[in-house]
Amino acid sequence: MSPASPSRQSAEPQISTTLKWASDGELSALDLERILARLSAVDPAAEALSAQLQPQR
Repeated sequence: MSPASPSRQSAEPQISTTLKWASDGELSALDLERILARLSAVDPAAEALSAQLQPQR
């Protein structure tokens, strides 16, 4: 069997990709924060959006 065979399991742990939604249909705050953090790493516009959504302290 070749190393790229689909029947072999990866040694890497599986990351959950399930998103949670609030009862009002909005994405959960935690999932929104995680998505924006990933986008901010590659897109300056997403970084600006993330800053706008942060609660004022």
